[in-house]
Amino acid sequence: MISYYFPPQGGIASIRALKFATYLPAFGWEPVVVSPRKGAFYEDLSLCLAGTRVYRTGNIQLGQIAKGFSHVATAPLTRSRRNSMLGHIQRAVRGWLYRPDGQIGWYPFAVAAGHRAIGEGRFDAIFSSSPPITAHLVARRLQRDTRAPWIAEFRDLWTAWGGVTAKRQCFDEGIERSILAEATEVVTVSSGCADFLRSRGARRVSIVMNGFDPSDFAAWVPKDRPIVAYLGSYYPDRQDLGTALRALGGLVRDGVLPGLRVRFVGNLPAGLDLPIAQSGLGDVIECTGFVPHKEGLRYVSESTLLLLAGPVSAQTEAMRGIVPAKAFEYLGSGRPILFVGDPNCDAAELLRCFQWVKIVAPGDVESAKRAILSLLRGSPQANPRLLEGFTSRSVAGRLAAVLDRAIR
Repeated sequence: MISYYFPPQGGIASIRALKFATYLPAFGWEPVVVSPRKGAFYEDLSLCLAGTRVYRTGNIQLGQIAKGFSHVATAPLTRSRRNSMLGHIQRAVRGWLYRPDGQIGWYPFAVAAGHRAIGEGRFDAIFSSSPPITAHLVARRLQRDTRAPWIAEFRDLWTAWGGVTAKRQCFDEGIERSILAEATEVVTVSSGCADFLRSRGARRVSIVMNGFDPSDFAAWVPKDRPIVAYLGSYYPDRQDLGTALRALGGLVRDGVLPGLRVRFVGNLPAGLDLPIAQSGLGDVIECTGFVPHKEGLRYVSESTLLLLAGPVSAQTEAMRGIVPAKAFEYLGSGRPILFVGDPNCDAAELLRCFQWVKIVAPGDVESAKRAILSLLRGSPQANPRLLEGFTSRSVAGRLAAVLDRAIR
């Protein structure tokens, strides 16, 4: 497993890789992981390695080097000229140094560790997960050297979002075509993403969604006062939290939700200052700051209602294919969920069968208010049988089936 993100690094990518490593042995696959000793992300020491063999590697973090150079180069300038120069340097770094991405400094160390691992044992397959795309370049090098079957996973799309320049976009698409052509199997997380990758030349594409691990949840119960929670990151150019916040603000003004708290688990997402001001909820907003994964799930499970922001449009395969990974842990918590997103996206299609989820189109504040009241007053109960296919063990089983097919 070539995975830039792996515990003790935190984040959903590390958790996905960890759950694969934990549950694949139940399906006959023993993972050996290649991952950097120190990555660019925060550490979450609560994540358990579960005895997995990991080759820890060096890693040149280009972002740190570029940041240091930028500050030295612009130090003598006035603030306005300094900001302008920093912008030019950052664009140049992204366009020319980060090829294919800012983690390319990990490549030589990961290739060396991969060869060392291969020399110390017999391996049936190579699995790599992106982002970063650098992980696929490492796996491609190992596959070319060993001819072992290679499974390339795209947790997120890459070239679908466009490059810094037309020339850079062309460069990236060339690398992507090479990866998709040479990989024995391609894995992604939604049908929209799968359709996009097929359009780029992938031949055998399998969907292996994210999931949740029941063992991560204890017997937490909601607090007495109403708490509406949002977990993790938010992308204001692709998602909409304003509709839900305005609906909650309206219900508070109507006297329906006395004592309401709106809790952001993690740091307060960028782009929410205006929606919060428009909602009138400024006095009831709280933010936990970074918390370990297990503690984040406790906050989720103790909430009265969970907010989930989907894509605002499903007009492209890339947008249609966005399924927030947090959706599965929301489902696993059994708490009521308000989903705001395009009703035709893959996430809405997934969530539609769960009675404790209400789906609202972006901008439809009145429908959001009715949905919130329905969820809070109806108290629909989660059905464990509907969730069996989304447990981490079941998800690992689907990846194991792809690995089995790759070695035939």
